[in-house]
Amino acid sequence: MKIAIILSIVLFILVNLYLFLVYFKEKKIEDTSERLAVLFGVNMSVLFVDSLILFFGALAEKGSFLLIIFAAC
Repeated sequence: MKIAIILSIVLFILVNLYLFLVYFKEKKIEDTSERLAVLFGVNMSVLFVDSLILFFGALAEKGSFLLIIFAAC
């Protein structure tokens, strides 16, 4: 589970860095409301992907725990 949390944090930080350092300078978006819309839209998408990563990480952790219990019997 710790790996999934670290992966989701790194993904979130890298997407925001890309957004600020590359996308906004390349597209030259000057309107602040448009910048906020892009920022919130991208961050909501990233948070959705992060929740999927955490969910499947927890599911895999529980699955491996159950596999160990059934293998010991």
